[in-house]
Amino acid sequence: MNIAATDRTPAITLTDSPLKLSISGESFPEDVSAFYGEVIAAINQLATTAKGKLDVEMAMVYINSSSIKAMYRIFEGLDAYRQAGNEVQVTWVAEADDDIMQELGEDFKDRFQTLNFSVEQHD
Repeated sequence: MNIAATDRTPAITLTDSPLKLSISGESFPEDVSAFYGEVIAAINQLATTAKGKLDVEMAMVYINSSSIKAMYRIFEGLDAYRQAGNEVQVTWVAEADDDIMQELGEDFKDRFQTLNFSVEQHD
């Protein structure tokens, strides 16, 4: 899966070899369900098809409340993959001066404590 970023949606890539999910950019699509539906379905499918370590990198610049709900569904899918006996490494990357994105990453980390989750800053 390879979805290019737009001015309202993040870039999303999901690769098989290595198994990696990357979501970066801004997220305030017109129709959150339509945009994230395919992504959530692909992640949910991983629990039944893929095996092995999954690296996840999230580098959000802005995300609206509807997109946050979609992110929760993505993390639920990642947790289902972990529950199927696979390792999941999530790295949430935020700008050093972006307290809002850092706090959101910490919120997801607290909510999904069973995932190997780190929140990192970059300049």
